[in-house]
Amino acid sequence: MEQPKEVCKCPVCAKREEKEQENEEMTMAVLLALTPMIVMTLFGQIGFF
Repeated sequence: MEQPKEVCKCPVCAKREEKEQENEEMTMAVLLALTPMIVMTLFGQIGFF
């Protein structure tokens, strides 16, 4: 189980948290964009298309 993060109000920690949030959003966007291609490739290999 994940430990809750300690909240730090310093500018360095705030900037790091913001950067982590941006990275997580970008990773999710890329995964979402690639999902149809992955599904089509899988179905093409299986023979559904």
